[in-house]
Amino acid sequence: MRIALLMKRYSLLRGGGEYDLVRLSGSLADRGHEVHLFVNSVEGKPDPRLVIHPVRMKRIWSPLKILSFARNAPRAVAKSGIRFDVVHAMTQTFPSDLYWNGGGLQYNWLRARYGPEALKTAWMNPRHAANLHVEEKIFEEGNYRRVVSLADMEREQIVGHYKVPEERFHVIPNGINFERFNPDVREKCREEVRKEIGISADRKMVLFVGSDGLRKGLPQLFSALGSVAPSFEGLLVIAGNDPPRRWKPQVEKHGLSDKVRFHGPERKIERLYAAADLVVLASIFDGYGNVIPEAMACACPVLSAKSVGAAFFIDAGENGWVLEDCNDQETYSKALTQALNESDLESMGRSAYEKIALYSWDWTVDRLEEVYRLIMEEKG
Repeated sequence: MRIALLMKRYSLLRGGGEYDLVRLSGSLADRGHEVHLFVNSVEGKPDPRLVIHPVRMKRIWSPLKILSFARNAPRAVAKSGIRFDVVHAMTQTFPSDLYWNGGGLQYNWLRARYGPEALKTAWMNPRHAANLHVEEKIFEEGNYRRVVSLADMEREQIVGHYKVPEERFHVIPNGINFERFNPDVREKCREEVRKEIGISADRKMVLFVGSDGLRKGLPQLFSALGSVAPSFEGLLVIAGNDPPRRWKPQVEKHGLSDKVRFHGPERKIERLYAAADLVVLASIFDGYGNVIPEAMACACPVLSAKSVGAAFFIDAGENGWVLEDCNDQETYSKALTQALNESDLESMGRSAYEKIALYSWDWTVDRLEEVYRLIMEEKG
């Protein structure tokens, strides 16, 4: 197949959607497909098998950035003069053959962040207004053939609110590269990484992975950990791009100065999963959260929340914990205390791996190719 993938950035240095683009484009090329990327920028040296098409995007103001890429990406596809079997949008742009809802809906994020009434005033904020406008256009009839979501969490909004027909909506979770994320990494790297960090074998290491800590629930985690701080003799390691100065006032406020380590970005994140006793990702809202299946594949239990798409992998009490609401600090503190006092986290980690073992990245690409073939049949 000749496939166009649309994304703002191709990056070998980041996680999230950029990471998904890198591995999907490479996997499709491995399978013999002709893969074209329509992107605004490239970080790192791209796979030489990929054809890169530049997409113009305004950078001077966030709303213009959102609107200009949404408009210019499909124009660049048309201007290329190439007939693609599938045009696959991996970010907010329209029209496309397949829209991949990887980062979650703006509609849901605004409600989670500001409350259910937020949508009434969201149009007063230019950035929110731009995001909502593009999101509504994406789901207009004629602007898509198929919609893929990484988790079932947003089915109600996509099928209900945006009126996407059930038969055109598919749930395909992101699978795992088990060559990179696996229990053996734990055996090979755990002792070495913990020595590098400076944490002894008898102390618990809690790991938080992610940037945009406000959305991913760092304030709630600091508050919950602060409430159990007197009995917590371990270390919270924070890996991500957020500058430490942003969070140090809260760390100090909750009495955690000697219990938090800002690690910064980590390209070999599997090494940190191997060193951790518990991974926490209890976001205010997260459309998926690759951290959860990655950590589970490395045999590490996870504490998450129902507001995180990938939390459906977790069987509470067997391979992790799932909060009803990360803003309920009493419940959060109790769950965190239970997790830190769990006597057999190692066994829970093995159970986590067993749960995720069926979901390989090849499995994900197989499912996507099935959707691609449906699209090709519709296009004739």
